[in-house]
Amino acid sequence: MQRASIHAALLLCPVSHAAIAEDYWSYVYKNFDVTTAAGSGYTVSLAHDLARFDKALTRILRLSEKHVPTHIYELPPKQEKELLGEVGVVSFKFSGYEVSVITDTGADSNNRYWGALFGYTGSLLVNGRASRSPYWFQVGVPQLFAHTEFESGRVKTGGVSAGFAQTLLGAKLIPMRILLRVQGSDPQLRGSSGFKSLFEAESWYLAREVYVEGKLRDEFGRYLGLMQDGKSEADAFAASFKFSYEDLDKLLVGAMKEPAHVFVVEVPREPADNEQPRKLPEAETKARLADLSLQWQRRANALRLASEALQGDPNSELSLRVLARANLQEGNFGASLGAVDKLDALSTPSAAALADSGEVLSQLAREVSARQASIGVDSDTLSRRAKDAYERAISLDPDYLRSWSGLAYLYSSQRDIAAAQALVARAQPIMEKHLESGALARALATVCSQTGQTAAAFLFGEYWRDDAITPRDLDEALAFMARMHAH
Repeated sequence: MQRASIHAALLLCPVSHAAIAEDYWSYVYKNFDVTTAAGSGYTVSLAHDLARFDKALTRILRLSEKHVPTHIYELPPKQEKELLGEVGVVSFKFSGYEVSVITDTGADSNNRYWGALFGYTGSLLVNGRASRSPYWFQVGVPQLFAHTEFESGRVKTGGVSAGFAQTLLGAKLIPMRILLRVQGSDPQLRGSSGFKSLFEAESWYLAREVYVEGKLRDEFGRYLGLMQDGKSEADAFAASFKFSYEDLDKLLVGAMKEPAHVFVVEVPREPADNEQPRKLPEAETKARLADLSLQWQRRANALRLASEALQGDPNSELSLRVLARANLQEGNFGASLGAVDKLDALSTPSAAALADSGEVLSQLAREVSARQASIGVDSDTLSRRAKDAYERAISLDPDYLRSWSGLAYLYSSQRDIAAAQALVARAQPIMEKHLESGALARALATVCSQTGQTAAAFLFGEYWRDDAITPRDLDEALAFMARMHAH
């Protein structure tokens, strides 16, 4: 049985300097950007089936139909180990604006998509209010739906996993009073302990009974909603169920003797589109691996791969973006500015590149203003360049939300009241279009509070609270709302 990790970061091993041996392919379909080393046909099939899976999962879990851009990387085992430290795991990150998933190319031909499906499902649970769900839910739901079959006109999912069923048979189950309160940081989950295996299996089983068999679905829906609103586990349970934890234990033991079902969702294959898969040049492959290395906090490796990619393609936008951000994090401010200058010289930079330039220039302006850096450019010039970069990004793609957030934080740090008021008026329709973006709401709430726009700060604060990304983010949103109430 494959294993999965939902840790924010994993122990990483050094990456060799050898050339990339495999051919990588890229294909974009709807909100999925898929990169694999398994051939063009497989890459296209994975992207299309992910879109079908997304439709099925949206119906089953009653999710919003708006999802953030998602980058799926299916890597050969060697590359996965170099990035994540081990093989056969899944790791994913949510930036507040987009998701990246790393998995290996599945060896099981009957369930080759397992890692991608697990990673995508898991990413939905670290996005917005769902990220505040209990840990068993974050483990069990991805495990449940990673086992999915795709037929010509329908998707079958939520079946029985033989490995988990075998683990549960004859085992003394973890009492619900304990299982429902387990946190991801629990030391019992480390390594390959028996508790960890049983916790994963029982989390899968509980998710399956709720979503596939329909056991107490309304009650668990109320329970999860209360926890996502910040209630304690004990309070959420007491408000949602009319029986005890021990009664729930008995119900689940008895359910093991009942017939098992699966979800069958009608999701026809969509007609082929005009988009063609691309075989990536080695320089672009290295640039993408450099970007992943930076996301997974491997700055030295990111810097090396990005530099190697630029040797093959001196105009590699993604490589320059990686160098700008990685050098900034390393404190190499001159090199960071140099990478931004090269990005500015590109003929057609993307909205993402312009947003990166804005973020780096804003941070450099703060460093120069605090006299932590001397790079031959004053802070006012850097701030002006940052503003211009953000505005160009917004003009290029008004729905690229990171640009709006960056500009809001820039005006917030400058206490520029007139500019902030004009920005908020422009950003209001964008926020209404993307109410699920807690990251944008936080940025707009912050700039409003810093520039005297109390009513608007309260409104955006409510959006932020409702879609805060993490429990810590929720705590900060609630504290912000308390300060707004005090005003």
